[in-house]
Amino acid sequence: MKSGLIVYLTGGAELPEGFDLLSHCREMGFTADRAELVGSRQGFFEVNDAWHYLFTKGYGNIKLLVAQAEQNCLQPVHPPVRLSG
Repeated sequence: MKSGLIVYLTGGAELPEGFDLLSHCREMGFTADRAELVGSRQGFFEVNDAWHYLFTKGYGNIKLLVAQAEQNCLQPVHPPVRLSG
């Protein structure tokens, strides 16, 4: 089963252009086949839209990571939460 990770950015921060979200999540120790961003100005606008996108693409194990963007990196606010799978 493919796994997906939804990264929800808090505080209205943005990631720099060209930021490789999936690689950065893997470097932090989060395993996923695909990562999607939810932010006020980037990616999806709502978590349920990102979840629906991943689910319809065949990703059964989907987790949510709430994070802050700080100096071109992500800082998790708490451990990821399983949304499905």
